[in-house]
Amino acid sequence: MLDCRKIVATALCATLSVGLAVSYPRNVVAQSFQEAEGAVRVGDRWVYDTRDEMTGYPKETYTEIVTELSPEEATVNLTFSGSATSVFVAYDRDWNCIDNLIWRFRPSSGEGISLPLAVGKAWEIEFDAQNNLTGESIKGSSSAKVVAQEDVTTPAGTFKAFKIERQVRQFDTADPSKLTESQIVLWYAPQISHFVRRTTLVKFRDRTRSMTSEELADFTRAP
Repeated sequence: MLDCRKIVATALCATLSVGLAVSYPRNVVAQSFQEAEGAVRVGDRWVYDTRDEMTGYPKETYTEIVTELSPEEATVNLTFSGSATSVFVAYDRDWNCIDNLIWRFRPSSGEGISLPLAVGKAWEIEFDAQNNLTGESIKGSSSAKVVAQEDVTTPAGTFKAFKIERQVRQFDTADPSKLTESQIVLWYAPQISHFVRRTTLVKFRDRTRSMTSEELADFTRAP
């Protein structure tokens, strides 16, 4: 997978999430976030804690703030705790990454969602990515399925969330043997238009390279 939160180190890209618990019926369908109760606004802010599941140690905390919105895109300012550096990341309106400064995706990273959501829904996407600095190019594919709807509790509250399982494959076009495979599970809460928890397992050439988890720690909503 391609993760826009690890801008300087890798090519993996992500979605977002926030909010307080809202009661949803069991068979709720998530609508477009322009129309949903948790509609995204300029100034919305989300804070995530990350953990290295291979060592059990906590990792960095990162913050995302929406700075611009258009009918086609959302621009998010990304910062890490303890760092003065920030990066602006462009997403489409389904939270698929388009450009994270280092990598440009066409049509997108495929790491977002496919609205409306419902248990059993599945979707796939193929993408290309090019490194804006080195010219390196990557081809990939992403397949996802909504497998359940669950209550999820994090430090930020309790959420009714769709559990989405995703498989991502990507390879260097100059050397297709350099295959990276990722298994991602995320819990997306429609009332806040973001994920509240996500786990990621990354394998390179069939060997596990990383296992990480992210959890919503705090948020603020713009008025």
